[in-house]
Amino acid sequence: MMPAGLMSPENELRNPGDDPAWRELWTQLAPTRTRQSSFEERRYFPFRRAPVVLKGEIRLVPERGLSLRYLEPEPQIMIVDAQGVLLRGPDGRERTPPNDERAQAASSALVKILRFDVAALAQEFAVYGRRDGDSWALAFAPRDATLTNLIGRVLVTGEAGILNTIEMIKSPTQRIEITLRDTQENLLFTGDTLRRFFR
Repeated sequence: MMPAGLMSPENELRNPGDDPAWRELWTQLAPTRTRQSSFEERRYFPFRRAPVVLKGEIRLVPERGLSLRYLEPEPQIMIVDAQGVLLRGPDGRERTPPNDERAQAASSALVKILRFDVAALAQEFAVYGRRDGDSWALAFAPRDATLTNLIGRVLVTGEAGILNTIEMIKSPTQRIEITLRDTQENLLFTGDTLRRFFR
């Protein structure tokens, strides 16, 4: 959930890319690096008592996009790149998901945040930040009302140069929480890995 006071005026980063207090962190989270993490995603809905829990691996290759390999509850690969969203089943069959505006918006926001392209983020979101030693929290509030209605506000937390959690909070009863673990950076993915998890 959103930490109290994070989205107050004194925490707004009006020009985040050039803010000296945050410049080193942006460099550590630079969009030029490949990354791989394990993740757990919890989806909360107002009509369900318990969240839907999904687990898997996430890979980011800046020039190719984002790949989510879901292992539980059902194996599936979701690729998000400049061409859009592609689903790939365990048998290798590919399909384009239904045109779900909310899912597309959430996937697009996730790519921008995982790439930490601050200039691109600042165009679409008002950015708020707070630090406590190595710990930091960032909140992204969409500038566009349509995007706000689709995904709500986005909360990102981490420690030093490592991203730990991403939350998309539409309401107290409707949100997505993603916890990242075992993050590795600057990986050299083999051609087989790139073909399997990207396009």
